[in-house]
Amino acid sequence: MLRAAVPDGPDDLFLVGDTHQRIYNHRVSLKQIGIDIAGRSARLKINYRTTAEILGWSLGLLRGERIDDMNEDLETLAGCRSDVHGPPPILHSASAREAEMQNLASVVRRWLDGGVQPGQVGIAARSSTLVDEAVSALTGSGIPAVSLANRAARDGEVALATMHRMKGLEFRCVAVVGVGQHHVPAPSAVTPATEDQRSHDLDVQRERCLLFVACTRARENLMISWSGAPSSLLPV
Repeated sequence: MLRAAVPDGPDDLFLVGDTHQRIYNHRVSLKQIGIDIAGRSARLKINYRTTAEILGWSLGLLRGERIDDMNEDLETLAGCRSDVHGPPPILHSASAREAEMQNLASVVRRWLDGGVQPGQVGIAARSSTLVDEAVSALTGSGIPAVSLANRAARDGEVALATMHRMKGLEFRCVAVVGVGQHHVPAPSAVTPATEDQRSHDLDVQRERCLLFVACTRARENLMISWSGAPSSLLPV
């Protein structure tokens, strides 16, 4: 639409994008729709949101992935860095969902007791069902919390949302829960390899990007948890 609306010429369009954060099934080649960026693009390498520790761990989610640059070539994260440092991400394995939710409440309480305001804490999950479970776990522990699917968080409330809903948001502290074998990648979002290998690979890549987006919402503290076996998408 933009290409059709703006006559072709020098400095006619200014586009900013990151295909590593593509979480929907929309793929386009800029070249094919008449937008020529060859020799006119620049890579932004400094991350101003997350700490180096969170960024480094999160990049491991995408290591080895062949992600396109929207111009019929491959994108790279080589050289991306953060100049801010903090604690490494916390990885927590629980034997059952109830134990995982209890740990979530404990970690959030520790963040709040450390001076973090409730509105600076975000919780992400792959499904709305897991979001609702986490809301119940927090409110049951005396921590005001709300699902962003219902309304915006008020002052004094922890915000919870699906990974898709978290895109574009940021928090001082983020917990990504339910990152287990049977939830991430979401089975309903992945084409079986026996049906179409190409579609399967792209679907899994999109799920990796979704987890990457969720984890990089954190500025200072990040926790990733699961119950049972961990997701195959987590770095080894």
